[in-house]
Amino acid sequence: MKPSSAARQPSPLPLRVLHGLVFGGFTAMCLAAGSPELVHLVRSQLQPFHSGPPPRLELVLPVVAALVGLTVVLVQSARGRSARLFWSLLILGALVLTLWGQHEGLVAGRTADSANVKILQLAQALHERSVNTLRTQGAVSEDVGSWQAALEQLSQGQPSPVRTRSFEPLPFRIQKVDSPEALPPEAPPGTLLLYVMAGGVAYELHPVGVSPSGEPWRLRDSKGEALVFRGAFNP
Repeated sequence: MKPSSAARQPSPLPLRVLHGLVFGGFTAMCLAAGSPELVHLVRSQLQPFHSGPPPRLELVLPVVAALVGLTVVLVQSARGRSARLFWSLLILGALVLTLWGQHEGLVAGRTADSANVKILQLAQALHERSVNTLRTQGAVSEDVGSWQAALEQLSQGQPSPVRTRSFEPLPFRIQKVDSPEALPPEAPPGTLLLYVMAGGVAYELHPVGVSPSGEPWRLRDSKGEALVFRGAFNP
């Protein structure tokens, strides 16, 4: 009869308990280091939109590996057996990779407030440029393409900090409206709703940001009033 593998040999209870405690602690360290990435991953899938870069795989994958390894260790321990050496090494390797991946610290820009600040700053920069155009030329362009080109120049071609569930960044975009009283509610975050009066003598910019729950919403001031950038020619 061939000898059974080490994973199937009976193991003393104290040894199994010690093994589980030690490698459970290693797994807990992995979870502590990778929890911000896991939380961000879960939140990004529960909300229609979110802000900030995607989860770092160098932290997510080791955490998952450590959890799988610990599950095998505990299951084998409950059966009165020692887990194979491979699973212990998997947890140790995951711990090393997690600690290495944590050296960059927490990722900034993953809150709705940080995304809204960037959207607001870009809207303000476009407003200031448009006001200067009104002062020098007496009118702004009624062509949405000209506004979009100016927006892309100010943003240096970078997308907005808001992303979809598939982690695709939303672009900054201009959406022209026929009336400031009938703004489309479905405009995605990063959109600047533009109304231009006939002749280009006045305009309004309504920036759309992202709510803490990941929904599009019009940016508001500290009093709860919708933020609107207005410009008009004053001869």
